[in-house]
Amino acid sequence: MLLENQTSLADAVASQTELESLVERVVEVTLARINSAALKPFLNSRECAELLGVTPEHLCAMRARGEGPSWSGAGKWVRYERTTALTWLANLPQQPSASAFDRLLAATAD
Repeated sequence: MLLENQTSLADAVASQTELESLVERVVEVTLARINSAALKPFLNSRECAELLGVTPEHLCAMRARGEGPSWSGAGKWVRYERTTALTWLANLPQQPSASAFDRLLAATAD
């Protein structure tokens, strides 16, 4: 029984070391992604859509309706400033509007 506990403890220590190593690698990769993205001040439509959490097609439709973050360019050369897109995202309402809540309530009542 004592040997089993020692083996489990040794496995746990090895697992803990492996876990810490994995966490360090994840942090390094994440920081590298953030830093490389920070060096790129302009985004194309695909990158901006990914940042906003929508599809590129949805972002295109938003642009056609005059919604979404401000942009510049034309055709395939549409660009968004990263800071502008992040500011637009940060300024979105944090709670659903009353009409959205009413629609949700009506949908669940049926």
